[in-house]
Amino acid sequence: MPVRLPEGHYAPPWGAANEVSLGVLQPHIEGSAVGVTGGESSHMEGRTTMRRLAIFGAFVVLAVQVAFSVAQAQSTIDEVKQRGELRVAGVLYRPLISPRPSGEYVGIDVEIMKLMAADLGVKLNIVNSEWATAVAGIEAKKWDIVPALCITDKRKEVIDFSESYITIGATLTTSANNPKGLTTVASFNRPEVVFAVPAGSWSESVAREVAPLAQIKGFGQSTSADLIQEVVAGRADAVVLDTPIQTTVALDAFGDKIRIVPGHNKPLDVRACKVGYGYRKGDTKMRDYVDGFIAKMRSSGKLDALITQYMKPDQIKAAN
Repeated sequence: MPVRLPEGHYAPPWGAANEVSLGVLQPHIEGSAVGVTGGESSHMEGRTTMRRLAIFGAFVVLAVQVAFSVAQAQSTIDEVKQRGELRVAGVLYRPLISPRPSGEYVGIDVEIMKLMAADLGVKLNIVNSEWATAVAGIEAKKWDIVPALCITDKRKEVIDFSESYITIGATLTTSANNPKGLTTVASFNRPEVVFAVPAGSWSESVAREVAPLAQIKGFGQSTSADLIQEVVAGRADAVVLDTPIQTTVALDAFGDKIRIVPGHNKPLDVRACKVGYGYRKGDTKMRDYVDGFIAKMRSSGKLDALITQYMKPDQIKAAN
């Protein structure tokens, strides 16, 4: 908004010093500059006063613009410290983050966010939210950070992400003593290999992409346990499981009867979900802090300890 000056004049909103001398901001003086009895002095004083007022107004506008720019550029980290509260979107992604019947949130991300809030010297506030509004809530400043987000190019268009701290993706599972020698990812891509998958599922799409030469056998909406039983019984050669969640439960149930390729907690690159934290786009200070915090968690062993703690079969089953 322009700054209102006395006598109905306005300072230009751009506030440039070389603009304030324009005639529109100066009183009009008729006649010559001399020979006006008793008027020359008053006109000169008026001109000087108006110039000073115009310059003052320009500086006021500039100060307001600078203050506004600084406020806009303020990092989320600074806002969190000033507010005394870290606001986290309470999305649902077990066992990373989920609410108990009491309303209390639990999970890997909850523990990480507690440690982050303590590191910042603020309290933690997990705000109930849904996936449909999680990203929009960052833009609207309803929360400061969204946990458990799969890092995608589409989401990168509107928010920024931390480094990934866990990857949830596909593995290929076969019997431990399989007769077809399925020990590497490439070994599954043969015409004689049979995949047991839920028809039309994510698992089927992964199987077709990883092993286009293999046979795909649909089993309706069968559970992972049902499909693994087909493999153990020799009626199929492989199933697709996500890791670390489904593989953890499968290993607990079937133990050394199955082999996981590439391995437990080692997903394929195909359709993998690299999980990170989402925050306001362009906030480099937030990026540096969160990435640094994750790096410290990883180097100290705390991150792996939390993943191990919450990826145990009893924890996963309880969360679901």
